[in-house]
Amino acid sequence: MRKPRHLSAWAGIVANYKLVGLESENAYRKTDVLLNLYRQINWCLCNKIEELNQITYESCFGDHETLSYLLNFAPDKELEIFRSMAINAMNTKVLLKLLNQAIKKVKEYPENGKLYYSVLDLTYISQEKYSESEILTKLNLERSTYFRRKKEAIYLLGYILFGQVMPDFIDGKH
Repeated sequence: MRKPRHLSAWAGIVANYKLVGLESENAYRKTDVLLNLYRQINWCLCNKIEELNQITYESCFGDHETLSYLLNFAPDKELEIFRSMAINAMNTKVLLKLLNQAIKKVKEYPENGKLYYSVLDLTYISQEKYSESEILTKLNLERSTYFRRKKEAIYLLGYILFGQVMPDFIDGKH
């Protein structure tokens, strides 16, 4: 007897975790937190980069006195604050890049990949925040099916992010 399709997709996701030795519940929780913060992190990053761009633009293209001050006379604390802001923004940008890479890979997953991607996109990623009923309508899913697919999508994303994308990044394969 053939298993229902959603069970075989779920079995494949669970098997992937076992293959790379990842603890699925831990990866799920971390992935869920990242997804729930995605819009806010993305918004903050855009604002922080804009602020850094404004500082460097004023310093580099402003008058010579401003540039001279920044290079020669700015207090160490002022330079350290700018340096810290820049490092934090770059670290956040790298994390979002890795997360976006993993989300794109979800779409390529052989069983329900496009559906999982759509669930993640509409629920967490898209700039516009949709209500649950709007998501259900757009995906043409019943509520219980939506929550099952969302859970599967988060588990799959966790596997891809922590089992493939991040290890490749750490190994320099990015």
